[in-house]
Amino acid sequence: MRLKSNGIVGRHLAFGWVLLLAASACGNVGDIGQAASDPLLPGPFAVGVTSITFVDPARGRPLLTEIWYPASDDARALAPSPITDFVDPALAGLLEQSTVPLVAVRDVAISPAGPFPLVAFSHGNGGVRFQNIFQVERLASHGFIVVAPDHTGNTLFDIGTDQNSAANRPLDISFLYDVMTEETGDVGGPFAGWVDLAVPFGVTGHSFGAYTSFATASTDARVGAAMPLAAPGPISASYTAPTFLMLATEDKTIGEGLNEGIRQAYTLLPGPRYLAEIVDAGHYSFTIACLTGTGLGDEDGCGESERFGSGETFAFTPSEQVWALTNAYSVAMFGRYLKGVEEYDETLESNLLPEIVRHSADPRTGMTMLAAPRRWTH
Repeated sequence: MRLKSNGIVGRHLAFGWVLLLAASACGNVGDIGQAASDPLLPGPFAVGVTSITFVDPARGRPLLTEIWYPASDDARALAPSPITDFVDPALAGLLEQSTVPLVAVRDVAISPAGPFPLVAFSHGNGGVRFQNIFQVERLASHGFIVVAPDHTGNTLFDIGTDQNSAANRPLDISFLYDVMTEETGDVGGPFAGWVDLAVPFGVTGHSFGAYTSFATASTDARVGAAMPLAAPGPISASYTAPTFLMLATEDKTIGEGLNEGIRQAYTLLPGPRYLAEIVDAGHYSFTIACLTGTGLGDEDGCGESERFGSGETFAFTPSEQVWALTNAYSVAMFGRYLKGVEEYDETLESNLLPEIVRHSADPRTGMTMLAAPRRWTH
């Protein structure tokens, strides 16, 4: 299934956005039932990253995929991979003005502390697999393997060439669960022993990727936790995944109608559910757009815009604040429902920054909190 490799190794608190940039970590990543590392800080692992193109033989569909992972301690002495490494060299000039902070080192050895739970990230319509690099790097630092595909035919560079993206995207994510499951059992292979198959998988995504998260959790019983950002999506009768929803109150891309759809989805979710509404954030506040130097996200997360309803001019909540919240809730969500770390309940049930967040929590503690993984069949 592998076409080619581009190189592979071997509380309620006073919570400011500057915390996002803290370089130190506290605590240790816990396995099921053990203590949690602080979700407000980077985790105890160095972070590695590698690129590989997988091909789904059932659809003849290639998926350029980025994989972030907990790395060996040796990686701490090495320089992070520059953002230009994520694009074709002919397009690197587009990102020369980027100020996105980076952590991951390319193609270093994975930490010997594995295997680790698997989380998939799905980008937005016309997005790219590395658009939420702050989130996936943070998850990897806390002991998760994160796979993020370019959804072929629906990326920044080839949008419109796949006329069936809504159907293909959740199949892409389930295929990556399949292939990483197989690869982790391939003794001697590059991903041997990476993924912890004793626990469920996670899915997160932005915009169309949020839709993809809902759709995957609606069809793939292996999903043990979902975190859709800035869009609603389908909730099937078989949907059981604990879910954390996030929305931007001034989202100009999906508008007030679909924001209301996110709130409605929260009321319909059957399992443990959480919702964070970030005041004065925009659609692209959940991505790296505002720091890329490309102008992407202007007037919808970056700079200023006109407020819904009144039309008054306002400044968007800084992206770094949105990232900090997204990271903290991501670590807690997947730590709680994939690893079973109960200490994260406090984070999930708390409004970490009430000055800009409207928070709802319904943990439904009487329900099963950590489902056994079940094999999904096509």
